[in-house]
Amino acid sequence: MSPKAPVITTHFWIQGDGLDPNEFTRLVGIQPYRIGKKGELSSHPAAAKQGVKNRETFWVMEVEHNSYSMDEGIQALLGQIWPHREKVLEYVKGRPTVTLGMNSTIHMAEDRPVYEISLDSIKKLAALECRFMLNDIYPLE
Repeated sequence: MSPKAPVITTHFWIQGDGLDPNEFTRLVGIQPYRIGKKGELSSHPAAAKQGVKNRETFWVMEVEHNSYSMDEGIQALLGQIWPHREKVLEYVKGRPTVTLGMNSTIHMAEDRPVYEISLDSIKKLAALECRFMLNDIYPLE
């Protein structure tokens, strides 16, 4: 049996009280994977059943890859948002409570991915003033 590549889920998010997810969608022209407004029931079915409400207003893009490269998902999302960087930066600049971020979550069996971010990704994340976080690592079942 050959090894199974890790499943890496990467999110680009923007969140904060000053965010209007619908306005941001119109501005960048990209459909998000998920949006939510502060105080609304969570979009996760299990959490919504328990009455969990969103703590913040958010807009999220997501990609998922079977890959040994953590940078692959980062590059995929940056490839979508980078052409709109000036609009994104202008939007955030006028809203001090709004922040940008990107995070990766890894599900793996035996083989680990390469925990490396390319210089190109680092430069673009920095230019966007975008936080980066390695979320969690889980067993692949």
